[in-house]
Amino acid sequence: MTVLRGELPGALFPLHAEETIIGRDPDVAIALPEHSLSRQHACVRRAGHMYSIEDLKSTNGTFVDGVRITGIHPLEDGCRVHLGTRTVLHFRLYDSVELAAACETYALTVRDPLTGVYNRRYLQDRLWSEAAYCRRHGTPLSLILLDIDHFKRINDMYGHSVGDDALRTLASTLLQLTRQEDVLARYGGEEFALIARGIDREGTMAFAERIRRGVESQRLAVPSGLLTFTVSVGVAHSEDGDDSDVQTLLETADRALYAAKEAGRNRVSLSPSIG
Repeated sequence: MTVLRGELPGALFPLHAEETIIGRDPDVAIALPEHSLSRQHACVRRAGHMYSIEDLKSTNGTFVDGVRITGIHPLEDGCRVHLGTRTVLHFRLYDSVELAAACETYALTVRDPLTGVYNRRYLQDRLWSEAAYCRRHGTPLSLILLDIDHFKRINDMYGHSVGDDALRTLASTLLQLTRQEDVLARYGGEEFALIARGIDREGTMAFAERIRRGVESQRLAVPSGLLTFTVSVGVAHSEDGDDSDVQTLLETADRALYAAKEAGRNRVSLSPSIG
């Protein structure tokens, strides 16, 4: 399934399982942050090489090629599936080579080409999903923003190629320090963002401090020797998911990052609790 219209345009969802639920609930296999969708809107079923879709008593209905369906409806290669009022999905049958190419193309739209981590667009989409999950289950959620201190000075002294090397080094270091379930993205310029679910306030601060120390210990080779650089880190934390909407998380993490820089850089700052 490829999203043609609605949230996450261009997103590609392979249908490997026998049943794949589509809806706006973050827990389903294909989670789309669209308010006109029901939490569990429709189910795609796979039997060998045959596929079908069933509307799960959604509020706004499921349509295949313009016809509202009731019960189980077969899916044919190339058909369009309309969900709710805005979402349009394209169903295609790919062989393994075509699927690999399609997945690679999609990866180019959600990955930062310089560092290989996720881009800002993907981060914002995932942040919506993670915030909704934590509100639903009452679990902690943290957003960590960090950027390289005096990055302009690095570019001015050593050139933009060294600046790019510093960004790649930072991304590599962060990937080594984060968990598989964490979401790391380049948020813009020298700024990176990290979504961490299920860690309490003290654990989040320890995590952020471990990141700060890990970056500080790196050495980057430059023509004149070895370059070290540091990061300032801002943390927004919601203990039980309440009020952990995307805008609040971003704004509070940004304020915390600003506070870390104002306090002298190369340090971690925690925003007031937002949940």
